Amino acid sequence: MIPQQGSENVTAGRDGDGPIEPLGTVHRGFSSRNRHRFWRLLAKLDRRRLMDVSQRPAVVSLTFDDVPESAASLGAPVLERHGVRGTFYVASGLCGQEDEQWRVASLGQVRDLAAAGHEIGCHTSRHVNVQSLGRDELTRECDVNAERLAQACGVARPTNFAYPFGDLGLRQKWILEERFASCRTIYERLNVGTVDLGLVGAIGLFDRTFDRRRLERLVRDAKMRRAWLVFYTHDVGDAPTGIGTSPRLLDETLTILRDQGVQCSTVAEALAQYRLGGRGT
Repeated sequence: MIPQQGSENVTAGRDGDGPIEPLGTVHRGFSSRNRHRFWRLLAKLDRRRLMDVSQRPAVVSLTFDDVPESAASLGAPVLERHGVRGTFYVASGLCGQEDEQWRVASLGQVRDLAAAGHEIGCHTSRHVNVQSLGRDELTRECDVNAERLAQACGVARPTNFAYPFGDLGLRQKWILEERFASCRTIYERLNVGTVDLGLVGAIGLFDRTFDRRRLERLVRDAKMRRAWLVFYTHDVGDAPTGIGTSPRLLDETLTILRDQGVQCSTVAEALAQYRLGGRGT
């Protein structure tokens, strides 16, 4: 049974030789902000779905969150010219809408991405912070997203998830781990050794933070450590937002991967390769 956040039925562990204290008791003294941090910390500490990535050479996955129109129209063609495909995490309820920073790709563009061989992942239906959702609401968000993608785009039920805003809590992590093969965060790290599939690390591939030297150094490090390096970004353009990427940087990244002999795979492909070549639990 998954405990309710703040439930008296969840225990916190021992303090010396004292009794086990219910987390609900601890919780009552927390501010809302601290409760949020508390459940996020527990999610980070929880490791129940593990996969060993050390049995294969380094793999890189390029992922796009929210899928702005430019990610589909400008980003995907760069990947295709290099003969690789990406993972696009879609919140289908926003498709075709304009927000503060960009227009989101239409359902037709998502359909074209899938037809071109790109992976379509789940980002909830409405791009909701999952820590605000209970089991029924979170399940509904994922079900609605899957149904809309299937009906409008002919896309099979997504098998991989990315947390909107990169945020999560312990309960939500457990719920999503039941449904998806992996859940990707925005925690900046290489995935090395035994990886928590409910908390896959990723590094933002943004023009404001990367130059060629840093890219080459990072790829060399991933190769040496036999890591799964997951990049994430949003919009694509010559003048991207602070969380976006230029076509030039995408092209440069893929060229460096080719020159260093590092494979670029979708998230689903990478997981399949690791399961064939390594040990999963």
